[in-house]
Order: sequence, then C-alpha cells, then structure tokens
Amino acid sequence: MLDRIRDLWAERPAIVAAALIAPAAFAITLLILFLVVGDGQQSREPEVATEQPQRETQAQEVQPATSQQATVVVDTSPADSQQQSDVSQQAEAQAEDGDEAEESSPAQEDGTEPEDSQAQSVDSETQQAEEAQEQSTPLMVADRPVEPLNDVLSEEIDEEKLRHGTDGLEGGILPIDNGVVVSSLPEQRTTWELIVPSASLKSAIVRVGRTATGAMGSPDNPFVIGWLDSSAEPGAVGNHLLAGHRDFEDKDGNVGTGVCWELVNTAVGDQMIVRDNENEIYYIYTVTEAVTINPRDRAARKYLRNSDDRIITLITCEGSFNSETNQYSHRRVVVGVLSAVASPDA
Repeated sequence: MLDRIRDLWAERPAIVAAALIAPAAFAITLLILFLVVGDGQQSREPEVATEQPQRETQAQEVQPATSQQATVVVDTSPADSQQQSDVSQQAEAQAEDGDEAEESSPAQEDGTEPEDSQAQSVDSETQQAEEAQEQSTPLMVADRPVEPLNDVLSEEIDEEKLRHGTDGLEGGILPIDNGVVVSSLPEQRTTWELIVPSASLKSAIVRVGRTATGAMGSPDNPFVIGWLDSSAEPGAVGNHLLAGHRDFEDKDGNVGTGVCWELVNTAVGDQMIVRDNENEIYYIYTVTEAVTINPRDRAARKYLRNSDDRIITLITCEGSFNSETNQYSHRRVVVGVLSAVASPDA
C-alpha cells in the first residue's frame, strides 16, 4: 500500500497531495462549521427566550379582546336569552339613572335647588321684573300719562260745595219742546259726570241728539248735562260738546234753577273735569275761553264745530228771557283744552 502511494507520489505528486489534503480540509471545515453553528444557537437562544414572553403577552391581550368581541357581536343565544339580555341592559340603564340621581341628591342636600325649583324661581323673578316694569311705566290715556289726581287739580274738590246737579234719576220732567229732547231713557245714561268747581257743578252726563231742525238738543232733565252723542267722547281728539239748563219750568209749571245756574262764574284758567266713574279716570280741562254769544250770529257756529284738539265746550242760556218764545237771548259758552289725565290711584 505504501509502495503504491510512493509510486503515485513519484509519478503524480499533485494528485497524492490533493488526496491527502482533502480529508484534512474536510475535517477542518466540519470543525469550523460545528463551532460556528454552536455559537449561533447559543447566541439566539436568549433572543428567543426574550421574544417568547412578549408573544405570550400579546396573545393574552388579543384573547380578552377577541373574547369581548365574541360576547358583544356574536349572538348564538335563542330569543329568550336575547330578551333576558335586553332586560338586563334596561336594568343596568335604570341602575345608572339611579346612580346619577343619587349623585345629584347630595348637591340638593348641600343647598342646590332642583331644576324644577330653579325654573319656578326664574319664572317668579321674570314675573316680578315684568310687574316692576309695568309699575315703572306710567299708564297712558289720551296720549298722556295718568298722573296723581291731587298733583293736577288747581284746588281740592269739595263735594259739599257742588250743589248744582244730580245723578238724573228724577227722569224727564221738562216738556219736549223748545229744543228739549228725550234724554232720560236707560240707554241714554253714561258712566261720566261733569265737575266744574268754579260753577259749584257736579252732574251726571246723558246722551242727547238733535232737534227736528238739526240743532243740538238739550236734556229733558234740568239737573243733568247733555252730551251730543255725535261729538267726541271725553279725552278724545275733537270737541266734547255739552249743554245744560240755567233754569227751568217743568211740566207742572214749577220753576227752579238748573245745573248751569252759576256757570257765569267760570273764567279762563279754571278747570272743568269729566270723571269716568267706570275706570276712575279724570279728564282735566283748563278753560281757555268763557264768552257770551248771540246764537243767531254766524260766528257763534264755530263753537259747535269739531276740532283737531282735545277740547270741551259747555253751553247754557244767558241774557234776557222772552216769555212768549220761552227762550233766552244769548248763550254762555265755556271752552277748555285737555291739560291732564289723572287718577286717585296713580
């Protein structure tokens, strides 16, 4: 064997060298691979050991989520179980509402008002504010603020001195002629009365119309004031046209003084007052004109006309008396302009 090797070595040394070196190289290569593989396995084991808990943790995190999703989304229970689940959810909602109520109750015990009480408190405050605003805003009548009566009267009204005039309950006691018209029917009564302190006058106001000739009629009761019902009402824009008797002779021939007996004493600057007894409103007029006129003069007609102002005109008889015609020669006319609106409660 050795001889054969020596012959080969002598003849072909390269082949023999390669044959001898190849196994050694193969063995060395195997050794190196073994060493390398062994080091790699040892160095990778810690990494695997480190990654393993993380994967287990991730698996644990995924598992509850997956379980929860299966509980909420996947429904494999029968209808009865579903109803029980709905009831359970309603019970949980009611329990939550109860918890919220319990949480709010301590606030109420601490002095916090419940929502209903707060709403009532707000409504009460709003109502009080509105009432205060109404009280601070004066009542307006005839485009004027209603003032306290004592603040606008030039002198205090003494009822005992107002001796001329009545409430008109006597009825019609005058004959219906010579300009007198029916005025004592119930529907002709008003809630107004005229007060003229300077003429000692306090009288009910009744409705009167016109005579057959178109003239303003006078009332069939000498103790009241007639209002031409086609003229302006108290306080309104226009001419509040009134008439009353100075004296009279009734159906039985009795003679007496009428409601306007002392109107001649009224002068410019005095006050004429129309009181609305239904509303407790006083219309205060200040006299701007007190004249004696001849009713046959054309200039006298202006006192019967309407006006763009808020005025009052009171007419009565004056002058000499004609027993044949039962008429006076002149008329007394007192004109006033609305200067204030008042109330005792203002």
